[in-house]
Amino acid sequence: MKIANPLYDHAFKYLMSNDRLARKVLSVILDKEVLELELSQQEVIIADEERRFTMYRLDFKARIRSENGREETVLIELQKSKLPTNLLRFRSYLGLTYGQKPRITEQQGTPLPIISIYILGYNIEDIPIMAAKVDRRIVDMSKGEELHIKSDFIDLLTHTCYILQVRRLPPERQSRIEKFMTLFNQHWVQEHNFILDLEEVPEEFKDVAEYLRRPLQDEDQRNKLMAEEELEQLFGIQEAEKAALLNMIEEAKAREEEAKAREEEAKAREEEAKAREEGERRQKEEAVHQAREAKLKLARLMLRSGVSVEEIALETGLTKEEVNELPD
Repeated sequence: MKIANPLYDHAFKYLMSNDRLARKVLSVILDKEVLELELSQQEVIIADEERRFTMYRLDFKARIRSENGREETVLIELQKSKLPTNLLRFRSYLGLTYGQKPRITEQQGTPLPIISIYILGYNIEDIPIMAAKVDRRIVDMSKGEELHIKSDFIDLLTHTCYILQVRRLPPERQSRIEKFMTLFNQHWVQEHNFILDLEEVPEEFKDVAEYLRRPLQDEDQRNKLMAEEELEQLFGIQEAEKAALLNMIEEAKAREEEAKAREEEAKAREEEAKAREEGERRQKEEAVHQAREAKLKLARLMLRSGVSVEEIALETGLTKEEVNELPD
C-alpha cells in the first residue's frame, strides 16, 4: 500500500488535521486515552541566517485519561523534525516560542501541565532506542529514595517528554508504539521520498494508512509533497556543500597548525643547539681559566722554593714576563 510519508510536513499535517486519527495517534504515543483535542497552532517558521528553517509543530489542549481512570487537562506540544538541527538553534527556537505565546490555562487561571513529543527523522547518538519517555521523578535527596507522590507544583514546572526516532524502528514490531511507527518506516521509500510503499500494515492502524493514501490521489497535496521533497534535496545539497567547505577549512587549519608545530619544533631544536654550544663554550673557558690558575699557583710555589724563572717558565708554559709579574 502506497501512502504519503508522514515524516513529511504536509503528510503529517494532513493526518493530524483529522480529529479522530489525531486522538488515536496521541493516545498511542502517550499510552493514555485522549478524550478531547483542541488544536491551537500548526506551524512555526524559524528565522535562519542561511535559509528559512521549518520545524513542524502542533500545540494541543487535551483532556486525557490514564489507566487508573484519572482525567486531566494538559498541553501537548508535538514537534517533528526531518533533518538534524543545531541544538543551540533548537533551544533558541524554544525560548522564542515560550516568550511569544502565553501558556494556556484552565478557566480558573491555573496553568496546565505540558507534555512534549518529538518525532525525529534522524538518530540521536546517545539515545539508542526508538521510543524514549523522560518522566518526572521526585527523589528525597537526604535518603536517596524516590517518592511516589503527586505534586501540582512539580507537574507545572517540569515536563514529561516523549522522543520517537523514526530510523531506529526495530525489525520485529511487537509493542503498540512499534506497530504504529511502522507507518514511518523509511526503508519503504519509493521513487519519491514522500511516498512509502508499506510492505505490512498493522491491523490497528489500517485506518491511518488508508487516510494517508489520499494525499497521493489529490493533485494539490501531491504537488505540495513534491515541492517539499525538492526543497529538502536543495537543502541537502547546500548542507553537503557547506560540510565540504567546513572540511576544507578544517584541513587547512590542521595543515597550518602542523606547519606551525614543525616550525616551533625546529626553533626549539635550534635554541637547544645554541644553548648546548654556549654551555660547551663556557665549559671550555672555565677549563682554560682553571688550567691557567693551576699554572700560576704552581709557578708561585716554585718561586718560593727558589726555582729559577727559566725553569718555572719551562715547567708551566708561562712566559718569563708572566713569571716575573707574579706577586711575591
